[in-house]
Amino acid sequence: MLGLLLGRKGANRSEVIAEFREALKLRGDYAAAHNNLGLVFAQSDEDDKAIAEFREAIRVSPDYADAHANLGATLMPTDVEHAIPELERAVSLNPASVRAQFNLAEAYGMSPNHGPTKQIERLRNVTAMSPDFGRAHLSLGKALLSQGQVDDAVTELKEAVRLEPASGEAHYQLGLALARAGNQQDASAELAKGRELSSASERSQNADVDIDEGRTSLDRGDVGQAVEKFRHALKLRPDSAPAQYYLGVALERKGDVGGAEAAYQQALNADPGSTPARQALDRLHLPDTPKSAIPAESHETNDAAKVDELEGYVRDGRFAEVEPLLADYVKGHPQSDWGWYALGYSQFAQKKIGDSIKSLARALQLNIGNAEAHKILGRDLMIIGRFDAAQIEFEQGIRYAPNSAEMRYNLGKLFSIQDNWESARKEFEAALRIDPSYVEALDALGFAQEALGDDTAAVKSYENAIALNEKRHGIFAAPCVNLSAYYNRTGDPAKALAWADKALALDSNSDAAWFQKSRAQERRGGLAEAIESLKRAVSLNGHSSSYYYVLSGLYRREGKPEESQKALEAFTRLDRENSELDKMRRGGMARPTVERPGGGRE
Repeated sequence: MLGLLLGRKGANRSEVIAEFREALKLRGDYAAAHNNLGLVFAQSDEDDKAIAEFREAIRVSPDYADAHANLGATLMPTDVEHAIPELERAVSLNPASVRAQFNLAEAYGMSPNHGPTKQIERLRNVTAMSPDFGRAHLSLGKALLSQGQVDDAVTELKEAVRLEPASGEAHYQLGLALARAGNQQDASAELAKGRELSSASERSQNADVDIDEGRTSLDRGDVGQAVEKFRHALKLRPDSAPAQYYLGVALERKGDVGGAEAAYQQALNADPGSTPARQALDRLHLPDTPKSAIPAESHETNDAAKVDELEGYVRDGRFAEVEPLLADYVKGHPQSDWGWYALGYSQFAQKKIGDSIKSLARALQLNIGNAEAHKILGRDLMIIGRFDAAQIEFEQGIRYAPNSAEMRYNLGKLFSIQDNWESARKEFEAALRIDPSYVEALDALGFAQEALGDDTAAVKSYENAIALNEKRHGIFAAPCVNLSAYYNRTGDPAKALAWADKALALDSNSDAAWFQKSRAQERRGGLAEAIESLKRAVSLNGHSSSYYYVLSGLYRREGKPEESQKALEAFTRLDRENSELDKMRRGGMARPTVERPGGGRE
């Protein structure tokens, strides 16, 4: 679902909500849209709206486990007695959901009618299901300590600290337990460590507040206040990629292009996987558009003040809001290639592919040299499977912006989708000649080299991408995932497991990394461990039908036919839902690519 993908990418909240609303217009009984819309509201603390959406999802689909789990989790802080039946229902429908099991345990602990005994029993189930779930070990340790089971509490809290060494709360609670056990020396050290880490966590939370307030200031046009907030966030967290990125946005709005470029580069250094920062730099590096977020053209066809206003919407990602304003603008300025490009760009961002193609085609009729319009039109055409036409657009983009690494990268990705690996390799190499620090291109080059059978070069590319990411203290996990997949393919599950763990150290929420870890564990004979890791991947990305297919096979091998059948049914249901949604989004056109488990890796 597009709205869900946009939410995971950090898109503007109103844009995500608009996409889910659009899905519900097309199909009012679409339970998943209600559920995911509820998640958006819950994340912004609009609990009443979230609860209403979760209940509507359950009304449409009474056996929707995720909706019951989400409703229960949202009710917990204010109405735990009504939360518990929802969570119990979620667990009965999907016993493999670690999240629902954990929330149910916490709800039992909060409820005077249930208490710590049931909480402890449930938490032991959770830690058995997911041994690497640090928060569950922490909660279990606290509950055991409250019941006077000090030795068991120490054991669980030590495990929590091992799994989450940066958790101030885990260290502090371990200190309390050690003190109760009479180990004062170690207790003092853990308590001090807990206070230190908690202080750092508080600084991080305060930085997040500054970033949120800065974005609010940007929305209302107070750029000076926004700059101040983002700079204060960076004092608290100098390595914050979001703070650097939004500082760049604010400085660009002020006209400080040099400062904006420096901030975007710092954001990219902190997080080499930051697509918005890279796109912003590419935008600023275009020779004919040094100051504009969108390619500009002659003053004769444009209202400069209006252009500045509309560009602000685009820079802030407020695409649903700016689209009707841009539609009005091109009515009054029909010869403005900038206006048509901006309209097409905003439509592309909302995945209104047909409208975007029409607008961008008009922009290119007026100005064939608009490289960014060629690029976005190429992406539109990729989505609908018109690979031949997309190639022409990317090649035109390269012609008019020969120094753009992203143009070469996009063409390489197009060739990759078509399994034209030799051409893909050449384009990724060209992108890296322009920008040797393009981590995504290094990773993609490794994938192309691996597909061409040049395993030595592929491993070297992955390792170079990893080294560059480490040098920048980034969190780009994809090359570690790809190395794990490579070693799984070549029969070295020990190395595959090690690289999967390194990927998870960078991004513990990488479902692709959990999938590769599961494959490695299976090959090492740890069938039960493999199932647990794959269940973790499913809990992080429950919309990947292929994960359920693989899980069904693992359950079958373990001699659990009922679980295998349930996983297979989930695969069938999700596969059907995904196909139906694709038809709605693309007017019945078939998908140009096939989802594979593990982030594109088999």
